[in-house]
Amino acid sequence: MKMRHLPLAALFLSLSACPTSGKLSVDDTGTSDTGENRDDTSTPVDMDGDGWAEEEDCNDQDATVSPGAQEECNGVDDDCNGEIDDGAGEDWYVDADGDSYGGALGGQSCDPPEGAASTGGDCADDDPNIHPGSTVLTDGQDSDCDGRKDWNVTIYVAVDDEGEICLNDSTVGPTGGWSTGTVYEVWLRSGTNTVGIHGWDLGRVITAAIAHLEISDGSIWVTDSTWRYDPEPNQQGVGKQGWCGTGFDDSGWDLALDIGPIGDSSNPWGNAPSVFPAGSPAHWIWDHFPVNLNSQYLRMEFDLP
Repeated sequence: MKMRHLPLAALFLSLSACPTSGKLSVDDTGTSDTGENRDDTSTPVDMDGDGWAEEEDCNDQDATVSPGAQEECNGVDDDCNGEIDDGAGEDWYVDADGDSYGGALGGQSCDPPEGAASTGGDCADDDPNIHPGSTVLTDGQDSDCDGRKDWNVTIYVAVDDEGEICLNDSTVGPTGGWSTGTVYEVWLRSGTNTVGIHGWDLGRVITAAIAHLEISDGSIWVTDSTWRYDPEPNQQGVGKQGWCGTGFDDSGWDLALDIGPIGDSSNPWGNAPSVFPAGSPAHWIWDHFPVNLNSQYLRMEFDLP
């Protein structure tokens, strides 16, 4: 029996009738099949040449509109998902305290709701004084949302006979004399800080320093034998460069001499200084030199929470 062979043209027509769907290749679209002889039931149409057939493309007259396209703020369903401008625009944040900085991410929108903030990062959205870049200091709070708290630190200090107190390489002021002392309130931040006392004798009798630092949560740091002093103090008052700064290498400095606490009958200061808080555990300290009349530099590093 002889086999019948289809003409080549008939074979081509039977193959072209196979249905197709989805995104088209370059060969699928063609350019010449636009006249009266086009078979619309068999050949996918891509009028705007964006690679998507008109059955899938919600606007086959616009090449910027097709499934999977980037949604823009233009009042058009660019990605053909049935939603207009969804997921387009800028992030907006819930601004509960009205300080123009948001806490929680509210979403993305071309027209953020009234009261929303365009900038996030507010670490306390219930307090308008706390937000990124804030210059308002709030005790025990991370006022500018940089991960470090601000602390109002009260410093009581005295030197027999005179001296200066410094913090983080900056002079705070004179220490006050041994009988009364003086008090400072300063702002410090979480992390490592350094306190230093430069003291000197005037009466050529005895020299010592005492200090008490306290923050609002009750944490205290006081002068004691863990402080360090310069074994080679400069008698012209120059000292070592950076000695009051955090990170200064004081490994070559010696541990301070603990002379005794306030009210100890074995030392000559009795219950002075008068401005110190009652019951302060601070001790009078100095160096171990045989004659305690030297100008001296005393320092300590401490960590705030």
